[in-house]
Amino acid sequence: MCNTPLQVSLDIGHDVLLRPVGLEDEPRFRKIFEQMSPESRYLRFFSGANPVPDAVVHTLADADGDRHIAWGILNSNAEGQPLMAAAHAIRSEPGSSRAELALGVLDQYQAHGLSRLLIASVALSCRACGITTLEAETLPENRKANHLFKALGGKVIRPMPPTTLWEFDVAQLIETLRTMDRPEGLRKVFAVNADEAA
Repeated sequence: MCNTPLQVSLDIGHDVLLRPVGLEDEPRFRKIFEQMSPESRYLRFFSGANPVPDAVVHTLADADGDRHIAWGILNSNAEGQPLMAAAHAIRSEPGSSRAELALGVLDQYQAHGLSRLLIASVALSCRACGITTLEAETLPENRKANHLFKALGGKVIRPMPPTTLWEFDVAQLIETLRTMDRPEGLRKVFAVNADEAA
Protein backbone atom coordinates (compact mmCIF):
# COMPACT_ATOMS: atom_id res chain seq x y z
CA MET A 1 0.00 0.00 0.00
CA CYS A 2 1.12 3.54 -0.73
CA ASN A 3 0.82 4.77 2.84
CA THR A 4 4.33 5.88 3.79
CA PRO A 5 4.26 8.95 6.08
CA LEU A 6 6.18 11.96 4.77
CA GLN A 7 7.80 15.00 6.36
CA VAL A 8 7.16 18.04 4.15
CA SER A 9 8.13 21.71 4.48
CA LEU A 10 5.50 24.26 3.46
CA ASP A 11 6.13 27.69 1.97
CA ILE A 12 4.87 29.24 5.21
CA GLY A 13 7.81 27.80 7.14
CA HIS A 14 5.93 24.92 8.76
CA ASP A 15 7.30 21.40 8.92
CA VAL A 16 4.37 19.03 8.58
CA LEU A 17 3.75 15.32 8.69
CA LEU A 18 1.59 13.89 5.92
CA ARG A 19 0.27 10.46 6.90
CA PRO A 20 -2.75 8.16 6.97
CA VAL A 21 -5.05 8.94 9.90
CA GLY A 22 -7.48 6.76 11.81
CA LEU A 23 -9.31 6.15 15.07
CA GLU A 24 -6.25 7.02 17.18
CA ASP A 25 -6.58 10.53 15.73
CA GLU A 26 -10.19 11.05 16.79
CA PRO A 27 -9.20 13.72 19.37
CA ARG A 28 -7.30 15.54 16.61
CA PHE A 29 -10.39 15.51 14.39
CA ARG A 30 -12.51 16.91 17.20
CA LYS A 31 -9.99 19.70 17.77
CA ILE A 32 -9.66 20.68 14.10
CA PHE A 33 -13.44 20.98 13.78
CA GLU A 34 -13.53 23.17 16.90
CA GLN A 35 -10.92 25.45 15.30
CA MET A 36 -12.76 25.83 11.99
CA SER A 37 -14.50 29.13 11.41
CA PRO A 38 -18.30 28.97 11.11
CA GLU A 39 -17.96 29.65 7.38
CA SER A 40 -15.46 26.82 6.85
CA ARG A 41 -17.60 24.45 8.91
CA TYR A 42 -20.60 25.31 6.75
CA LEU A 43 -18.68 24.89 3.49
CA ARG A 44 -17.26 21.55 4.67
CA PHE A 45 -20.38 20.00 6.25
CA PHE A 46 -23.15 22.05 4.59
CA SER A 47 -24.13 22.91 8.16
CA GLY A 48 -22.89 25.38 10.74
CA ALA A 49 -23.33 22.92 13.59
CA ASN A 50 -20.99 23.66 16.46
CA PRO A 51 -19.76 21.46 17.90
CA VAL A 52 -19.70 18.92 15.09
CA PRO A 53 -21.65 15.89 16.40
CA ASP A 54 -19.56 13.14 18.00
CA ALA A 55 -20.97 10.60 15.53
CA VAL A 56 -19.63 12.64 12.59
CA VAL A 57 -16.22 13.01 14.23
CA HIS A 58 -16.06 9.26 14.89
CA THR A 59 -17.11 8.41 11.33
CA LEU A 60 -14.40 10.62 9.84
CA ALA A 61 -11.74 9.11 12.13
CA ASP A 62 -12.87 5.53 11.49
CA ALA A 63 -10.63 4.89 8.48
CA ASP A 64 -9.44 1.37 7.67
CA GLY A 65 -7.43 2.15 4.54
CA ASP A 66 -9.81 0.32 2.19
CA ARG A 67 -13.49 1.09 2.75
CA HIS A 68 -12.46 4.47 4.10
CA ILE A 69 -9.15 6.04 3.12
CA ALA A 70 -8.06 9.07 5.13
CA TRP A 71 -4.91 11.19 5.08
CA GLY A 72 -4.05 14.07 7.36
CA ILE A 73 -1.47 16.84 7.60
CA LEU A 74 -0.18 17.33 11.13
CA ASN A 75 1.68 20.40 12.37
CA SER A 76 5.08 19.05 13.45
CA ASN A 77 5.98 22.41 15.02
CA ALA A 78 3.08 22.43 17.49
CA GLU A 79 2.64 20.54 20.73
CA GLY A 80 0.71 17.32 20.20
CA GLN A 81 1.04 17.61 16.41
CA PRO A 82 -2.53 18.81 15.75
CA LEU A 83 -4.29 18.29 12.44
CA MET A 84 -4.10 21.17 9.97
CA ALA A 85 -6.07 19.44 7.23
CA ALA A 86 -7.52 16.06 6.26
CA ALA A 87 -8.99 14.35 3.21
CA HIS A 88 -11.12 11.23 2.82
CA ALA A 89 -12.31 8.79 0.20
CA ILE A 90 -15.23 6.68 1.45
CA ARG A 91 -16.81 3.86 -0.54
CA SER A 92 -20.60 3.75 -0.53
CA GLU A 93 -20.39 -0.04 -0.20
CA PRO A 94 -17.53 -2.51 0.32
CA GLY A 95 -15.61 -3.33 -2.85
CA SER A 96 -17.13 -0.49 -4.87
CA SER A 97 -14.90 1.14 -7.48
CA ARG A 98 -16.43 4.53 -6.57
CA ALA A 99 -15.86 6.62 -3.45
CA GLU A 100 -16.81 10.02 -2.09
CA LEU A 101 -14.00 12.55 -1.75
CA ALA A 102 -14.14 15.11 1.04
CA LEU A 103 -11.54 17.39 2.57
CA GLY A 104 -11.11 20.25 4.99
CA VAL A 105 -8.27 22.68 5.70
CA LEU A 106 -8.07 25.09 8.62
CA ASP A 107 -8.58 28.68 7.49
CA GLN A 108 -5.06 29.89 8.32
CA TYR A 109 -3.44 27.16 6.22
CA GLN A 110 -5.53 27.53 3.07
CA ALA A 111 -3.92 28.50 -0.27
CA HIS A 112 -0.62 26.77 0.55
CA GLY A 113 -1.11 23.52 -1.35
CA LEU A 114 -2.31 21.31 1.49
CA SER A 115 -5.39 20.19 -0.46
CA ARG A 116 -3.27 19.03 -3.39
CA LEU A 117 -0.88 17.11 -1.12
CA LEU A 118 -3.83 15.37 0.50
CA ILE A 119 -5.72 14.65 -2.71
CA ALA A 120 -2.58 13.19 -4.32
CA SER A 121 -2.05 10.91 -1.34
CA VAL A 122 -5.71 9.84 -1.25
CA ALA A 123 -5.77 9.25 -5.01
CA LEU A 124 -2.68 7.03 -4.90
CA SER A 125 -4.24 5.02 -2.06
CA CYS A 126 -7.48 4.75 -4.04
CA ARG A 127 -5.65 3.41 -7.08
CA ALA A 128 -3.97 0.78 -4.92
CA CYS A 129 -7.34 -0.28 -3.49
CA GLY A 130 -9.18 -0.49 -6.82
CA ILE A 131 -11.12 2.76 -6.53
CA THR A 132 -11.25 4.23 -10.04
CA THR A 133 -13.76 7.08 -9.63
CA LEU A 134 -14.17 9.77 -7.00
CA GLU A 135 -17.17 12.04 -6.47
CA ALA A 136 -17.28 15.25 -4.47
CA GLU A 137 -20.00 17.75 -3.58
CA THR A 138 -19.46 21.48 -3.22
CA LEU A 139 -21.66 24.44 -2.46
CA PRO A 140 -21.79 27.17 -5.14
CA GLU A 141 -20.29 29.71 -2.74
CA ASN A 142 -17.26 27.49 -2.09
CA ARG A 143 -15.23 29.20 -4.79
CA LYS A 144 -11.87 27.83 -3.64
CA ALA A 145 -12.99 24.21 -3.83
CA ASN A 146 -14.79 24.71 -7.13
CA HIS A 147 -11.72 26.36 -8.66
CA LEU A 148 -9.45 23.59 -7.35
CA PHE A 149 -11.67 20.77 -8.58
CA LYS A 150 -11.87 22.35 -12.03
CA ALA A 151 -8.07 22.73 -12.13
CA LEU A 152 -7.71 19.06 -11.18
CA GLY A 153 -9.82 17.96 -14.15
CA GLY A 154 -13.06 17.33 -12.30
CA LYS A 155 -16.19 17.01 -14.40
CA VAL A 156 -19.50 18.47 -13.24
CA ILE A 157 -22.05 15.65 -13.43
CA ARG A 158 -24.78 17.50 -11.56
CA PRO A 159 -24.85 21.29 -11.50
CA MET A 160 -26.30 23.26 -8.61
CA PRO A 161 -28.68 23.73 -6.87
CA PRO A 162 -28.29 22.97 -4.06
CA THR A 163 -24.80 21.50 -4.56
CA THR A 164 -22.50 20.78 -7.47
CA LEU A 165 -21.49 17.14 -7.90
CA TRP A 166 -18.01 16.59 -9.33
CA GLU A 167 -16.53 13.39 -10.74
CA PHE A 168 -12.85 12.48 -11.07
CA ASP A 169 -11.19 9.63 -12.91
CA VAL A 170 -8.55 8.55 -10.38
CA ALA A 171 -5.89 7.75 -13.00
CA GLN A 172 -6.36 11.12 -14.70
CA LEU A 173 -6.39 12.91 -11.35
CA ILE A 174 -3.05 11.34 -10.43
CA GLU A 175 -1.48 12.36 -13.74
CA THR A 176 -2.81 15.92 -13.44
CA LEU A 177 -1.33 16.27 -9.95
CA ARG A 178 1.94 14.68 -11.06
CA THR A 179 2.49 17.50 -13.58
CA MET A 180 1.87 20.33 -11.10
CA ASP A 181 4.84 22.36 -9.88
CA ARG A 182 3.29 23.46 -6.58
CA PRO A 183 3.38 22.69 -3.78
CA GLU A 184 6.95 21.44 -3.80
CA GLY A 185 5.97 18.52 -1.56
CA LEU A 186 3.99 16.94 -4.40
CA ARG A 187 7.23 15.66 -5.91
CA LYS A 188 8.02 13.91 -2.66
CA VAL A 189 4.54 12.32 -2.52
CA PHE A 190 5.03 10.77 -5.94
CA ALA A 191 8.68 9.86 -5.37
CA VAL A 192 7.84 7.93 -2.21
CA ASN A 193 4.34 6.57 -2.71
CA ALA A 194 3.50 6.45 -6.42
CA ASP A 195 5.54 3.36 -7.30
CA GLU A 196 3.92 1.38 -4.52
CA ALA A 197 0.49 2.09 -6.02
CA ALA A 198 1.31 1.31 -9.65
